[in-house]
Amino acid sequence: MKIRTTRKAIVNGSVNVKCASYCDLQALLYNHSPIAYTCGVYGWNFDVYEVYGVTICTGYRNMPGKRLDGIREYEDKARAILDNYTDYNGVGGYERKKAEIEALLQEFCKLNGSY
Repeated sequence: MKIRTTRKAIVNGSVNVKCASYCDLQALLYNHSPIAYTCGVYGWNFDVYEVYGVTICTGYRNMPGKRLDGIREYEDKARAILDNYTDYNGVGGYERKKAEIEALLQEFCKLNGSY
């Protein structure tokens, strides 16, 4: 369950805050759920994910932090894994998909200043 928070709380209380546009990391964040969200007078602004030492804000407006590096490259790799139904057929295929996407996410976070 995600909690409602403010942009100020994220900037002051999180480390290595980075941002991406809405749905830019949909496949790469497949295994994770947001921990928080912000909203304002125009409705929902963005979701917040804490993964491997990077605070990722993804949404429409007022997101703090610098834009993440390598979004398109890693998202395309993760999308290829999710869309591949022939190589992951059979017992344990779903778990292998999840594990490979998680390894890609770790690599992506290291590229963006993870621990």
